[in-house]
Amino acid sequence: MTASLGEFVAGMSARDVPGAAVDAIRGGMADTVGVAFASVGEPVLDHAASLATVGPRGQARVWTMPGFASAADAAFLNAVAGHALDFDDTGLDGHPSVVLAPVVLAEAERLGADWNAAVRAYAAGYETWAELSGRDADKHHGKGWHPTAVFGVVASAAASACLRGLDALHAAHALGIAASMAGGLVANFGSMTKPLQVGLAARNGIVAAQLAERGLTASSDALESPRGLLAALSPAGQVRRDGPATAGAPWQLLQQGLNIKRYPACYATHRIIDAALSLRDRLGGAPHEIESVTAHLGHLQAAMLRSSRPTTGLDAKFSAEYTIACALLRGHVDLPDLEDDAVNEPAVQALLRRVEVVTVSEADPEEPLFSPEDRLRVRLTNGRELEAEPVRRALGHASRPITREALREKFMACARRSLAEGEVKAWWEAATAPGTAAVRWPSG
Repeated sequence: MTASLGEFVAGMSARDVPGAAVDAIRGGMADTVGVAFASVGEPVLDHAASLATVGPRGQARVWTMPGFASAADAAFLNAVAGHALDFDDTGLDGHPSVVLAPVVLAEAERLGADWNAAVRAYAAGYETWAELSGRDADKHHGKGWHPTAVFGVVASAAASACLRGLDALHAAHALGIAASMAGGLVANFGSMTKPLQVGLAARNGIVAAQLAERGLTASSDALESPRGLLAALSPAGQVRRDGPATAGAPWQLLQQGLNIKRYPACYATHRIIDAALSLRDRLGGAPHEIESVTAHLGHLQAAMLRSSRPTTGLDAKFSAEYTIACALLRGHVDLPDLEDDAVNEPAVQALLRRVEVVTVSEADPEEPLFSPEDRLRVRLTNGRELEAEPVRRALGHASRPITREALREKFMACARRSLAEGEVKAWWEAATAPGTAAVRWPSG
């Protein structure tokens, strides 16, 4: 498997990525850049910056700071910024673009590569991630692993190796080196360490490819060995370690795609937020008359939503109770709703205490982290009950994509939190430049 994935990565430069997959990749990369700007001022960015060297010159631009860094450090800082608010896209039981976009864009900038090369490198990383995560019968969240930080580092190494033009042997070494750097815990959801571990995955993927390019070796079976990555991570040992990789056949970018977030909270809340918002108009403008709320979620969803009584914005991102109460009371779940003062508003705190989460064991066969459908029921003080239509896929899911204009609006809303209007437009134009254009960012 390690060898065949190395061959796949090395051969990506000669492959044509399907048009629909290109559109998804470009959307995911632009979305990542946008949400990074919304995080300016988050304390985790300063902590991360203490580990990097940023100055007036360097290999790649640090998006949220007026400076440059090595490609590895730029990818690290940009990934931390992209994930600080948990507003980046999802897929493959994790967050593909927030790891892959910073890596491929920093490496492409360093090498003077164009957007077509960046897209191919992203595809190499995504398909590598899909190959690894798809071989296990169980979901890694259930064991406590954070797939974005675990599989993301190997995917990042694949993307970097692709842009560097490594041959199959050296690409396989890069994957093996990255396998020893994998790590990230669900236990740290709701803390600053969650975006930090994502940033480390981005940086370490580049480091792995850099070391492989220099000649550092790894075991030829680092991924599939009985003592290798897949076996070590497997929640119950039900992982398929035999057989070569089939990455890109079919393209998982077309099969699974990317889900663009409409709410700056854990994706496990998005379907139930959609359900709550659908009831908003039926409440007749009287959410204060809600007596109780019952939400039915999958048990793995609920396990990720660790905070039932949040008092900070970080906790609230991982709270079904808060996001439901916020949607019912305010009619939206936006970035200002995830600030500490908004979370502690007495009315929303009172309502979230009347929300009960009921878990169901049945899983969606296509997305086992979720229940087959999320359900929400509201009971009013006058005895009336309202039930939302069950939600199987959130709007923004790959099967229910948002429009390019909606993506642009999200980008603009995020970037305006830290940039002037002219800068916002310049960054959008740079992030959506033609494929033949070199990856370059606005100055300033």
